[in-house]
Amino acid sequence: MINFLEPLSRLPGVESVLLISHDGVPIAHAGGGDVSREDSTAALAASWLNDVSAAVAPLTWNAPERICLRAARGTLVLRRSESACLVVMLGREATPEDVRLSMDGTLARIERARHGRAAAAAAQPERLPSAGAEPGGPIPYRKGPSTSEEGLRPAPRPGQSPGN
Repeated sequence: MINFLEPLSRLPGVESVLLISHDGVPIAHAGGGDVSREDSTAALAASWLNDVSAAVAPLTWNAPERICLRAARGTLVLRRSESACLVVMLGREATPEDVRLSMDGTLARIERARHGRAAAAAAQPERLPSAGAEPGGPIPYRKGPSTSEEGLRPAPRPGQSPGN
């Protein structure tokens, strides 16, 4: 995930980039910024997005996919997808439009990677026994002697080695 976020974090004006779950749990962090404030920023961003979604729900609008919060020290930009939210903190000199296309591309790569892993897991055939075959037991059954045991007779008495 960090490999997807790194190019976005190197853009001019971007202070830090977070990938968070919809309930506010940080998934990945890239760029500068204070790592110790990652949890609080993720919780604040998710709470804010959920509040805005609840505010527009009575109007029968869809939940917003992109929202921006401008402040005196910078801007917080959120981009929501099906599985996660991308949070970008910008400095004073940057505008949300500067990172719009880069955020969309980063989130698309993350979603493609997520769907690719899910598709690969679904494509793996499960090894089910055929309709007429018996299921294997916990201890495999051997029908005949293996090639290393050929020509040996069973032990005549217990305690003796076979083949004597």
